[in-house]
This record gives sequence, C-alpha cells and structure tokens, in this order.
Amino acid sequence: MDDGDLIDRDDQQRFLASADFLSTYGLPALISNMQVAVTEVLKGSSQSVVPTILRLCHRKQLRDHINSTVLHETIMQILDTFMSIRSPHLWADYLMPRDARLHELATASSNNDKVLSDITKFDQLMAETRAVISSAKFVNVAEIALKLVVDTLIKEIGIQCGGDTLATGMPLAKLLARVTHVGPILLKEPSKNQFIQIIRNQQEVEVFFTLIYSNIDLED
Repeated sequence: MDDGDLIDRDDQQRFLASADFLSTYGLPALISNMQVAVTEVLKGSSQSVVPTILRLCHRKQLRDHINSTVLHETIMQILDTFMSIRSPHLWADYLMPRDARLHELATASSNNDKVLSDITKFDQLMAETRAVISSAKFVNVAEIALKLVVDTLIKEIGIQCGGDTLATGMPLAKLLARVTHVGPILLKEPSKNQFIQIIRNQQEVEVFFTLIYSNIDLED
C-alpha cells in the first residue's frame, strides 16, 4: 500500500469521525443557544433594541391576548438574539468541527510548500466548505431563509388557530397550545415540506447556489 492509499484511508476515517458532529454537538449547541436567546427575549434582558410592542409582550400573562404582530415580532427578536451569540461564524461552528489545519490551509501562501504538502484532499474540501458557510453571502441567504420561515410559520399558526383569531388576538395560553401543533409540520420530509420549498424557490437562494456551482469567489 503506497502513501496515497494511506492518506485516502486516513481521510475516510476523519470523515467518518466528523460525520456525526452535527447530531452530537452541532444541534445540541444550537438548541442550547436558542434556549438562551428565548430566555433573554422573554425576560426582556436582550441588549438589542426591542420594540415597544415586545416590551408589552414580556409583561403579559397566560390569560392576556397576543396577536400575530406581537408573535412575529417576538420570534424575530429571538432569532436576532440567537444569531448574535456566535457571530461572525455562527453557522460554521454548528455545522462542522474546527480544525487547526483548515486555518493553516486558509492562510498558507503558494510559496509555503511545507504547509501545502501536509494538506490532504479532505482538508481542502473541509476548508472550502467552511469558507462557503462562513461567507457573508451565506449568512445573508440564511437570514433571508429564516425570515421566510417565520412569515410562513405565522401564517400556519394562524390557520391552526382558525380564521382571523390570531390576527385579532387570543389568550397566550391557547396560543402556546396551537404553536406546539406546528412542530410536526416543520419536520416533514423535504419533498413535502412547505418551508423547504419556499426557501428553495427564493431568488437569492437560487443565485447563491449558482455562484457556488460556478466556482465564483463568495467574498467578491
């Protein structure tokens, strides 16, 4: 077995070792930070600017009425707080593990033969992937996608509440019960998931993937 085969096998082992990163670390970390964001917003401790309507929402009791505007504002504030926790590499840290060699590859010049000779195809692939999901364009597309999901989610909750009930307002206790019913809709398989379909059809998302497949520098 030559050195090339050894490197390939090593890359395979490293890939397998990193394949469960999302489930064992990424998602738990994301959920934990989302819980922190929810707590900050609902307790009114977020340092960002909070609309007056949200401040009123923070003081509401389960018997008080909440309408679609307040609900939308609250969810967006939670997302804003969540995305500020790990800026600027929010999504990269959730989706893939950090690797010192990726930093070496990203900063190595073409004249640094020693560093480049130690970099495998797997290292290069991981570095390119991290560069994509750390780019400003990806962050922008992710924010657009999240806003689309929130808008659609509010509409879906409105349907669950029945007619114009949410638009005019309903007791918070009843609203929370309706919100829990939306969970399964969010987790439907991709081919039947309306949220994924809406994101997929968004022009900015289509342009982003066109740039990737065209090998255009996302930092431009």
